[in-house]
Amino acid sequence: MLKSAAGQRGISLTELMISLSIGVLLMLGLTTFMSGTVVNNTSSIKTIQFNQEMRAAMTMMVRDLRRAGYWGSPNYTAGALSGVGFGTAYSNPFANVDTSTAGCILYRYDKNGNSTLESGEYFGFQLSGTGIQMLSNGSSGNACGGSSGWTNLTNLSNLKVTGLTFAETDSSPVYTNGTSSGPNIKVRYVTITLTAQCATDTKIQQTLQETIRLGNDLFSPS
Repeated sequence: MLKSAAGQRGISLTELMISLSIGVLLMLGLTTFMSGTVVNNTSSIKTIQFNQEMRAAMTMMVRDLRRAGYWGSPNYTAGALSGVGFGTAYSNPFANVDTSTAGCILYRYDKNGNSTLESGEYFGFQLSGTGIQMLSNGSSGNACGGSSGWTNLTNLSNLKVTGLTFAETDSSPVYTNGTSSGPNIKVRYVTITLTAQCATDTKIQQTLQETIRLGNDLFSPS
């Protein structure tokens, strides 16, 4: 049986306003939550990209520096060696590793394995502004602070490098004749310290440090 119109009761204005207010508060809460999620996701993506860029730059420097001093076919014919450590004429043309300029390292290795130091076998890394540059296939004329031959290693739109240092340390000499003088071998290490921040969010920053043993020990005839 249908109720009469007089017996039916609708929603009052007060109830309607309360319902609308509750709905608005719920929407505001949901909007705030979604906005926070978007911000967090954006920050996470930036952090991931930043970390990947830093790690890629460090890995490139570490891998190439391990080759420093490599001499593919040492020339022993000038009386340099007759057995390990014999003679005084032995001189590796690729041995030099130069860290004397702040934020830069220069080194060499026998890229084509013909035992002769040639153009194209000079290499290096340097801090230039807020980016890292790499010297590959360089020549004796390429120097720290220069622009010729240097190419960008890092993407300036993602990574802002605020610090880059190279420090070489050598082990105590190991004398090949069992005494405390004469021909000797030193193990060489280079420590790379890289500090950077995200180019679009300065709150994201990190420092990486790697100490690597150069793949070719330093031999000295005396």
